[in-house]
Amino acid sequence: MSGIAAPDYDFASLSPYDFEVFVRDLLSAQDRLVYSTYRVGADGGIDLKAATDKGWVVAQCKHTPSADKGSVLRAARKEAGKASSMGFTPARYVFVTSAELTPGTERETKEALAEVADTVEVYGRGWLNAVLALHPEVERRHFKLWISSAQAVRAMMQDGVFLRGESRIQRIERNYLRFVHHETCGVAELALKEHGCVLLSGAPGAGKTTIAEYLLLLWWHRGFRVVVDPRTVDQWWVWLEDDTPTVFFFDDAWGQTHHQDHGSRHHDTDMSEFIESIVERQAGQTASKVLIMTSRVQVLQETVRLSDASRRAVERLAQCHVPVERLPYDVRGRVLFNHVHLAMTDPQARQDLSVGSWWRRVVGHPNYSPRLIEIVVRRNRARSARELIDDLEEALENPHEIWGVSFRALPTVDQQLLLTLSLMDSQFTQWQEVVRRLASIPSSDSHVDAAVERLTGSWITKVVHGGRQILALADPSQRDFLIRYLSMSPGAMTAIIRSTVEFGDLIPVCRRGEATELESNLRLFSSGEDLFRGVLDTCARELLARLRELWDLHPYHGDNLAHVSVQELASLVEALTLIVRFHGDRHAAAGAALPADWFASALSRVTLLVDGQRMTSIDPLAELVTELATAIESASPPWPAGHSLLDPISQLRAVISHAWASHEPRIAHHQGTGYEADLGETLVQYANSLASLGLGPTVDTYSPAEVDAYLARHLDDYDPEDVAEQIDSIEDVVGWNFTDTRERLSPFLETEEEQTPSTPRRAPVVLPRHTPVTAPPADATASVAALFRSLGASSTSGTT
Repeated sequence: MSGIAAPDYDFASLSPYDFEVFVRDLLSAQDRLVYSTYRVGADGGIDLKAATDKGWVVAQCKHTPSADKGSVLRAARKEAGKASSMGFTPARYVFVTSAELTPGTERETKEALAEVADTVEVYGRGWLNAVLALHPEVERRHFKLWISSAQAVRAMMQDGVFLRGESRIQRIERNYLRFVHHETCGVAELALKEHGCVLLSGAPGAGKTTIAEYLLLLWWHRGFRVVVDPRTVDQWWVWLEDDTPTVFFFDDAWGQTHHQDHGSRHHDTDMSEFIESIVERQAGQTASKVLIMTSRVQVLQETVRLSDASRRAVERLAQCHVPVERLPYDVRGRVLFNHVHLAMTDPQARQDLSVGSWWRRVVGHPNYSPRLIEIVVRRNRARSARELIDDLEEALENPHEIWGVSFRALPTVDQQLLLTLSLMDSQFTQWQEVVRRLASIPSSDSHVDAAVERLTGSWITKVVHGGRQILALADPSQRDFLIRYLSMSPGAMTAIIRSTVEFGDLIPVCRRGEATELESNLRLFSSGEDLFRGVLDTCARELLARLRELWDLHPYHGDNLAHVSVQELASLVEALTLIVRFHGDRHAAAGAALPADWFASALSRVTLLVDGQRMTSIDPLAELVTELATAIESASPPWPAGHSLLDPISQLRAVISHAWASHEPRIAHHQGTGYEADLGETLVQYANSLASLGLGPTVDTYSPAEVDAYLARHLDDYDPEDVAEQIDSIEDVVGWNFTDTRERLSPFLETEEEQTPSTPRRAPVVLPRHTPVTAPPADATASVAALFRSLGASSTSGTT
């Protein structure tokens, strides 16, 4: 293969941050010190620092490949002027520039910095190349140096074997300058070096292939032939047995989207044997053949489940299996910076992008993905910074570019599982619930276990909680995509509606499609939710009919009226209220009218259940009306006066007063002289609720004074403070002044009256809103902020 010439780099291919990291690594290797990055940009004269016995060594990096003598001297004088802001005098000061320096320029630059430290050193491009020759490991790691042209990438292709070579080369050419080294890259490199194999697995768009291509470049630079995606099995063994050091790369090793991509189990057996041979060669200290593989997690899971050969192969790869997960905050910021730095060349656009906090919204967004950034910036036709920012934020809010192809390639049962899961609890959906919802799919592949295994790790996460298996979508952006997919697919939405088994299954669907006139929800609405409401309008007839059908399937009927609990009855009433509400949400759609005869029948059924309750005391009746009121009010919409469906809501509220009027007189007559004690005990708990509903004793055969006397005698049985808080409501319900009880409560009432004027009302507790993105460390934020500020320093790439 063709080699790489001795170092003679101009360093123009490096970004400001890349150059600083390169200088850090080179100085660390040359001086045998540990230099750390201090800041990028306007930093008070410090880019790198290292501690020695004699004091601090400070290095300032100036990435100015095309700078002339005047520019270098001006930069040096500016740094000298900032030296006092360091807060200390360094023992040694190193000024490093990527510009060419003549001996005269080097001397004058050193003179300009003479007051900064006792020892001042100035190094330019020639020194960097000379020292780099002494440290090939630094050169090897910073591949952007030696692959700084299309010719270098093409040379790798000519020396190797590529399936779909042109597209692969175009991808590498497009992305190598945008690459950001991070911890997972180092882990993968170590795995490949020590074990001869590395398997990178992760979700679509996580950056698996980018890391793999980084490893490819490193091993090519070491003299390895590159073999990418070979599909002729016999040739594998030819390359494996020859004397040429070779790095094999299988991207999506077991299938791009699903296991069947490779056609048969024969491929799995061949792959397993090939992996086994690579591992055995490494164990025998023969590291001339190495293997890089990537796989989407769901494909890997499917392969292991379906193929014993693949299962054995993956087991052998356990030590070199490297999951590719969410990148750290600073890495996400640098990936974004590199894309923007290289794509935006207009000086005004770069200046505009250097100010503001737009990048924080992008980097911190829960839907951030390296692939999303790559796709948006690559396809961007922006003529201004504003257009680019809008494109990025729009893509983050609707990241279908990442998930669409993957989703559409899934089996039908997998798609249905994901669409179903997207409308279920995002944090706590039980596996059994998903099984119940998918039971109606007529497919031999409908076994949920198999679907879950295929999807786990890439589309869904699976954990065990309390002995139960819990499923959730792996990434918030997936939920966004799935909801959008449903919003634009009436057929898929209809399938979701028909797969529902219980009334509660449809509540999340209907809640998401609530009408825009609900003022309390206006802040939640977006164009995506407009689409969702639109598809629900299209499917309104099917949706609302299914709601009524599921409500009718409620098991309570005339044979067991007395066995319906208060909670069950309240739940049924709440569901009926929601049906009215959801019909109102779809009021403009065809088939959305609430059938009067159906509602009359449903209301009659509720009334029958209320009348069928067997109550012998006031306490359960107070509980019933309280629960009914809570259920109806929680489900009732804040419709304006005159709304066509307010009357059914009023009829439901009338059930509360009907329940009281139906049962309270009978209870009073049944208890006789014990009614006062029963009412007194009930009022201690339910007085506020009954007063708000305007409910109280309707019989004239009891004595309000006896209720007062009972409470006064038994006050020690209750918490006096609780009674004191409700005494006004107690009197409202009974219509009587409770003088005896107030006398017993006087110490508590006086304390309350004394405190009321002087005690300020406590502000409501505001719980912090959950965010799936952890706040980045301050230094990571500052470092990334400085990078974006550097965009405004110059319109030319490679300057800072």
